Amino acid sequence: MNQQQFLNDIEVNAFVEWLAGFADRLLVDLNINRSARVPTAVVRHVQGFDSLTDTYVWRANWEDDDGTQVDSLCWDSTAQSLARLGKKLRTALESQSADAVMTACEAIFRWGGERNSGRGARPFLNVKHANGQLVDYLVAAREAFSLKRGRLDQLHVIELVNSMLTKIYALASGDGLPIYDSRVAAAIASLVEVYRIETHRDWQQVPGKLLFPTMAAESRRMLIGLHPDALISTGTVMRYQDADMSARWASAKLRLGWIIEDVLRRAPNLLSSQPHSRHHAFEASLFMIGYDVRCLTPNL
Repeated sequence: MNQQQFLNDIEVNAFVEWLAGFADRLLVDLNINRSARVPTAVVRHVQGFDSLTDTYVWRANWEDDDGTQVDSLCWDSTAQSLARLGKKLRTALESQSADAVMTACEAIFRWGGERNSGRGARPFLNVKHANGQLVDYLVAAREAFSLKRGRLDQLHVIELVNSMLTKIYALASGDGLPIYDSRVAAAIASLVEVYRIETHRDWQQVPGKLLFPTMAAESRRMLIGLHPDALISTGTVMRYQDADMSARWASAKLRLGWIIEDVLRRAPNLLSSQPHSRHHAFEASLFMIGYDVRCLTPNL
């Protein structure tokens, strides 16, 4: 299934049409506690995705090749930082320099808040590097995840997806492929649930094409946190030990990218004032919702 076939699906088309009209009137009650990444608590009531980007916060830093430290916090500084990181990685891939690619990936790990360098993405990419496969693998992954050319039935080249690799794949693409992390996953899954309730869908389970699995986590990032009667389908939750986790994660990532692109096409004024990528600004709005999906309860 390619992009157009996916978007032509009756349920997908209806959801995209709804979201394109709903994104501006979405009500969000943010109540995000202070943390290492959020230096000041965010307690605000906002309406619409444009206002959500104004609340974005993620304190991070990384060091560029010339020794310059790149700091970011708000969406503007984060978008600039992501643009630099993406350019750094894509330039390294074009140069075919595995060392340069690994250096770029390490900068992304630093920005993304890597918790344990001995697990997950870094060891996986280190093995690819040692075997001389790093550049070829990421180039193949970029092609598989292409919003224009990607297909849901051709994601088998994606061997692993996790919280750090989803950032690597997105920044390698350069076409608006979203970073599908736990917050973004929780947000889009919750918006599908809001859509189901508002439009009175008589689903017995969430249609597979609109099923966005979330990571097993505390209730504030799961549908049950949105409301106790949320429609929970088989496959709603992903766990790192699940054998099919990476395949499901990859599918959700590409499908979300297609949805974002079509929503922005149908709603040309949405996030139009953004000086940066509208695709990633949309993702940033989802990121803020995903801190605690209970922020969407005013829409129920």
